[in-house]
Amino acid sequence: MLTVCSLLAAISLVGDYHGCQRTDFKLDRYDAVLVAPKTPAKGRPWIWRTEFFDHRPELDLALLEKGFHLAYVDVQNEYGSPGAIYQYDRFYRHLITDQKLSPKVVLEGFSRGGLSAYNWAAANPDKVMAIYADAPVCDFRSWPRKHSAQDWAQLMRAYGFPTEQDALDYPFGPLGKLEVLAKARVPLIHVVGSADEVVPVSENTDLLEQAYRRLGGNIKVIRKPGVGHHPHSLDDPSPIVEFILKNQGNSRNAPPATIIPAPNPESRYLSAGWRASWLQQHSDAIQASRANPRLVLIGDSITQGWGGPGRNVGAVAGDAYAKHLAPFGAVNMGMSGDRTQHLLWRIDHGALDHCQPEAVAILIGVNNLNSDTTAAIVRGVEAIAQKVRRKQPKAKVILHALFPVGQTPADPRRALVQEVNVGLATLARKHRYQWLDLTSDFTQPDGSVHPARMAPDALHLSKGGYDIWGQRLSEILK
Repeated sequence: MLTVCSLLAAISLVGDYHGCQRTDFKLDRYDAVLVAPKTPAKGRPWIWRTEFFDHRPELDLALLEKGFHLAYVDVQNEYGSPGAIYQYDRFYRHLITDQKLSPKVVLEGFSRGGLSAYNWAAANPDKVMAIYADAPVCDFRSWPRKHSAQDWAQLMRAYGFPTEQDALDYPFGPLGKLEVLAKARVPLIHVVGSADEVVPVSENTDLLEQAYRRLGGNIKVIRKPGVGHHPHSLDDPSPIVEFILKNQGNSRNAPPATIIPAPNPESRYLSAGWRASWLQQHSDAIQASRANPRLVLIGDSITQGWGGPGRNVGAVAGDAYAKHLAPFGAVNMGMSGDRTQHLLWRIDHGALDHCQPEAVAILIGVNNLNSDTTAAIVRGVEAIAQKVRRKQPKAKVILHALFPVGQTPADPRRALVQEVNVGLATLARKHRYQWLDLTSDFTQPDGSVHPARMAPDALHLSKGGYDIWGQRLSEILK
């Protein structure tokens, strides 16, 4: 669900890149590059090349001249998969925290790098200044499926698709997540060759352009007549530079990603006990809710662990569901990996439309700790609670404090969880939600997690944890 560990960024080489200082380093096991301009611009802006570093660097060199930093981390053969996005999150956090770069980045995706640029942007729309995509793959059913059997097999492994049909049915590539970017007002510019037979424009950029314009998004496409997949870029990158600089303020006031409803691309087909896609899990939960439950639980994998009727998920609660929740006909709508924005999307797409429960219990936000500020997480949970109240005005809203994370109080995540919980407690008082803080139930007097109630990862619950949680819910509902 969530793993936060220290960033291992070791400098290995400082050298020259076209007259600028280039630093090569390792971030965990991945090779990374950061090039500093001779004179950094105000705010320390930067451009992030997602693939093929130093290939046709015309734009990179032009922006270095303008005071932008240039960054790259080598996460090849991952094709913008959820695993790659996790590594990109760590790279981003290192650059804005340790290198003090701007929280807004220009993403640069060449060819298959378009998958990485767009997928990371859709997961982090509030962190993107603009996207420059060059002959980009926007739909992996176009490339690599039609052109490279080896890359197609690697992509399926990277995404965890159990069958080719699962890959073909996957709806959450770049073309399926543009609404998120439009809401964040992210400007897009593409450069394509009209004769590209490797990544056909008609199957990629044309579809993306049409969809983004329908959403009211700002996109410019520069077409090179008679040019194929190569050469990339423009000999004179001035039109790209001008577009970026002209529109760099468009997304300045974008809402945080935590409150922009978005589907979760991390379908755990063969993990978390799913044996199905995220979208199918969403459908299963809706179907389960038709059984007239008195209680609905919504959240992430911690909630999912309850199991219960109608859910084909990994359940670890043992007999706790039967003891404590079954008397209320409770329906479990927890889904592993979800963040606040994913739960918002599910609510917008029918999660609470087919039931009239007496209470809705909300526990969400821990998966956002890796990528969002505590204030943004609180805003995300607030948006969820408000939607629940609008959807179910007669239901009691039970708002949970985040459970403790990490074995001891020294774990840096503990302080983040505490900040979030202070904000959530304030929300509960303001909006008269039922507040449920189980921190003392899951920790010992010295602050360490309770070994009989927390799982060994000090994040999820054990059977004993679900038993005490169920008791606390029963006390409220009775």
